[in-house]
Amino acid sequence: MFNGKPILNIIIGLFAAIGLIAVLSAVGMTAMHLSTMHGLPSCGQVMFGRNADR
Repeated sequence: MFNGKPILNIIIGLFAAIGLIAVLSAVGMTAMHLSTMHGLPSCGQVMFGRNADR
């Protein structure tokens, strides 16, 4: 990418790898949370106590 400056290529590649891992882990955690809670409405029931006594 940057000719003559290999350290910049290494730094940018490292940041790109960290960013990719962060995005993929956030997507995975969201998918696991939504599948565990069986969708968004039931998550609101658990968090805010709606219909807890029914």
